[in-house]
Amino acid sequence: MTTYPPKPAAKLLAGLLCLFTCAALILQSWISVGWTMRDGMSLADSLWRLTGYFTILTNSLIAISMGLIATSPKGPKIFPNHALAALTFYITTMGLIYHLLLSGGRNLSGLNLIGDLGVHYVVPALTLLWWVVFADKDEVKFGHAVIWLAWPLLYTSAALLRGRFEDWYPYFFLDVGKYGLGQIGLNVLGLGFGFLVMGLLFVSLAKGLERLHAKRP
Repeated sequence: MTTYPPKPAAKLLAGLLCLFTCAALILQSWISVGWTMRDGMSLADSLWRLTGYFTILTNSLIAISMGLIATSPKGPKIFPNHALAALTFYITTMGLIYHLLLSGGRNLSGLNLIGDLGVHYVVPALTLLWWVVFADKDEVKFGHAVIWLAWPLLYTSAALLRGRFEDWYPYFFLDVGKYGLGQIGLNVLGLGFGFLVMGLLFVSLAKGLERLHAKRP
């Protein structure tokens, strides 16, 4: 089994990443709540709506996980290696999906731009960098790419069920009311295939980095 740089550095930088992610989440949440309240929604309903976004939930997973790594005597070993890979895969894939499908036509500035960049680009990039440098990758197998579909599948199922009762969908590609169940089914299949392909590529990256590290003197 190969090992990576000293645990204190991994814990320290995980703590800093946790703090940054929390700050980005608070800023983006404050902005989003402000938008919905200006449209007439109550504070409680605005906060509840935040829980419907994959971005908010996945960034929250990163904040919690990095906080646990920073405060646990085990450091990164508080999680299995494949679990750290899964978390990194989720946040980086989230950023990619946002960039490809959701970022177009948005003219943001000031705090709106800072919040948007923080949760959609900076946190994914910093998490990926932390994982590349500090995480052991020897347990990551190609079969994990299939297992990793569980989180996006669970989220999608919950979003569609919630939309059925609340008549609100967080993303246009899940809007059954606008596009119909058949089209949304195709959208979900396409996204699932995309997650699978990205998962396989991510496992390949992990294996490549593991081989590279093993060759070092």
